[in-house]
Amino acid sequence: MPHVCLLIAGGSAQRRLIETTTAKLAAKGYEQISRREGGDWHALLAENRSAGLFASRSVIQVEGVDQLGSFPVKLAPLLEPEGASVVILLICKSESENPIPKDLQKQCALIKAPAEPSPWSKERDAIIARAMKTHGVSVTHDATSLLKDLFDDTGELASEADKLALYCQMTGKKEAARRDVEAFCLTDGSRGMLKLLDGFCSGSYTQCLENLELLREEGELLPLLSALHNRTRLALYACAFPVEKQRFAKALAAKDYAWRNAESAARLYGKEKLLAFTVSLIRINANEKSGQGSGWRDLFIELVTLMGQIKKK
Repeated sequence: MPHVCLLIAGGSAQRRLIETTTAKLAAKGYEQISRREGGDWHALLAENRSAGLFASRSVIQVEGVDQLGSFPVKLAPLLEPEGASVVILLICKSESENPIPKDLQKQCALIKAPAEPSPWSKERDAIIARAMKTHGVSVTHDATSLLKDLFDDTGELASEADKLALYCQMTGKKEAARRDVEAFCLTDGSRGMLKLLDGFCSGSYTQCLENLELLREEGELLPLLSALHNRTRLALYACAFPVEKQRFAKALAAKDYAWRNAESAARLYGKEKLLAFTVSLIRINANEKSGQGSGWRDLFIELVTLMGQIKKK
């Protein structure tokens, strides 16, 4: 009879956890690993009562766990403890996908990805610094902030920092700067999005509108509206609650790069203008989803109206 093991992780952390878990099982003699999608509990358990003809121990990796439904309590006698000839590895993206009732969970193994450090933690800075040091490259504060803004998952962060450091080493650079991150770690679309957001927050009229036009050519308005709203929302909190703004930043899990730019926008536009602009973004978003209005034109008008009011120093 099989032993059920719950693996709970999302994103790229899930892939890494699957790799390490199956490697550990292989070291214990589990020779054959097969994969299946969803299915039925009765069939899953009946078909895997033993390891089969070609392996003394095997692993069944099951994805699409939500298709299985809740584990039937009457099948509990079929579950075996650790050491069984067959391990059924249930891949869950989150705790809410766990199909095993609480009363039976003690009969199963549980493997969870470690919690990711918060965006404000020094641990993320250390991940980048270690990757750079391996290749004898230093990194600027702006480059570090941008890397942390681009990659939430610490595994991706470490991988991208390592590749960036290697790129700098091979091109003879002793220091990774923000422009290197933009050149190496961003696609044309994401680079244009970043430049538009930065131009908006810094009041760079030309930079903002040039990249708006580039993004318009790709035809994807909703992701841009979402990114602008996320940035203006932070700016709105920064100027509406100046005394407690750091608490708001941490409560919203704002990354330091986005937060520093949002603070610039707060100083530049002020609460009333940011509030009006944020409301206009929500309206354009709703109109775009319902097929009303003219999204790109409306956004262009709102940006020109807002940025045209900036007082030149």
